[in-house]
Amino acid sequence: MDMSILENALALAGTALSVTDKAAGTAEAIKKLFSSDKSPDANEAMSLVNKLAGELTAANVMNVDMSSALKRLSQELKAQDEFEQEKARYQLVTTSHGDMVYKLREEMANGEPMHYVCPACLKKDRMIVFIQGEGDYKHCQVDQSHVYTFNRTEYRSRGNDSFY
Repeated sequence: MDMSILENALALAGTALSVTDKAAGTAEAIKKLFSSDKSPDANEAMSLVNKLAGELTAANVMNVDMSSALKRLSQELKAQDEFEQEKARYQLVTTSHGDMVYKLREEMANGEPMHYVCPACLKKDRMIVFIQGEGDYKHCQVDQSHVYTFNRTEYRSRGNDSFY
């Protein structure tokens, strides 16, 4: 998971809390100004109301930003959960020649044909990429340098047989 999304959401929450506290303090100052026995100073009252308006606007902007950050965080967590569920459909196996690949679990196939996925892409890029090919060697669909040995066919030598 991209931790910067979480860090951004937490920073926005802290800033929004601070701005909200300031607005609450300004609202309390306005309340005190108007609840006293003497008549409030119009300039001071206008100044406090303007300050409160600015703080409430800032708090509102912070809340919108925080809402967006939380939505991104939620999407990231959902994508991570979906990836983990898809990854759980595979088990790490060793080919008969020592290469490690992920194989679809039979009980999780859901009608899909049996197949293998590239462990390099799964671990590094968090992508489920099929391994394809015929014969002894198969390769990743995305990166042709990810080659896996499934078998080694022995070829018989023809010796000195000549066609001529």
